Order: sequence, then structure tokens, then C-alpha cells
Amino acid sequence: MTAISTNRGRRAFRTTFALGAVSLGLVALSACEKPSPNAHFTLNSDTESREAPDDCYGHGDALGAERARSCTESTDDVPRFTTRAGDTFRVGVDPRIADNGWLLFVNGLLYDTEPFTTTYHSFPSDDLYRAAEQQANQSQQPAAETLRLNVVEVSDDYDADEILNSQTQEEYESKMFGAVDGVWNVELEPHEGH
Repeated sequence: MTAISTNRGRRAFRTTFALGAVSLGLVALSACEKPSPNAHFTLNSDTESREAPDDCYGHGDALGAERARSCTESTDDVPRFTTRAGDTFRVGVDPRIADNGWLLFVNGLLYDTEPFTTTYHSFPSDDLYRAAEQQANQSQQPAAETLRLNVVEVSDDYDADEILNSQTQEEYESKMFGAVDGVWNVELEPHEGH
């Protein structure tokens, strides 16, 4: 009978120890920050994937206009691709980004006001450069060689009509960037002779 009691005691100790280890593991995991979803950028056979920087993803909360604007201008760890005429640039996003929808900015201006709700979209690089050139012509500025692209996850508050009906640039930026939940940046530069 003593041997049986000793085995039960050891088994109880091992069970208690295992439960304690699991509890500590769960506490450690809950203390970690949640990772942000990824955006994936592909040009030909080159692919880069990035999480949004910690301060550029709201995990369900809008970043706020000032923070979102700062994130779109950040130069930290930005992937860069060299394009040739006729290339196709592809953007892939995690499903949770597509759930709310995402926008593409080209050199600070919207490529399209309606959010993409797919996890994948292709953009002819020539179209992206043309959009930047039209923007430069309208503002009577020289066209930038390098394209700065921002993939922007929108929050539930995004309303294209309301944003486009803004009366001032300040109101536009407040409404637009106030409806941003995450930001991923990438740059395209033309190959010499593009």
C-alpha cells in the first residue's frame, strides 16, 4: 500500500507541476504584443513580406490622423524594388486586412477611393508611374523617379464619400488618416532606361 500511495503522490506532483508550467506559459504569452498582419510585395520573382511596425498597427483601433500620416512617411525597413516597363507589381495582404479593406497610395495620393477587399491585387507598374506623373502634372511639380507606395488598412469609419466631400485639405487629411488601422510601405524605382 505504501508503494501505491507514493506513486499517487508522484503522479499528483507531476500533474501539479505540468499545470503550473502551462499557466506560466499562458501568462507569458498574454504579456507578449500581438503580431501585426503581413503585407506581401512581389515583382517578378522577388518577394518581400513585412509586418506593420508596432506603432503603425492599431489592432482594431484607428491610428489617428497624426500617427497614420507619420507611418506613411516612415523610411524604416521599407522594401525597394527596381521595375522595368511592362512589369506587374503585386500586393498580397493577410485576410484580416482584407476584411475591412485596404487602399493604395502612390506618392501620397489615393490610387482608388474604393477599398480593395481581396487578399491579392496586381498593378501594372506602368499604371503606377502614370498615376504619379499625372499627379505631378496637376501640381506642376517635377515627377519623382521613385514611387512611394503605402498599403493602408482602413477602419470601419472609412467613408469615401464623406472624405471626398471635405471642404479643406486639413479636414480631408483628418478624415482620411483618422480612418486608418495599419500602414505598410514599399518603394519602386525605375530601372535605368525605364
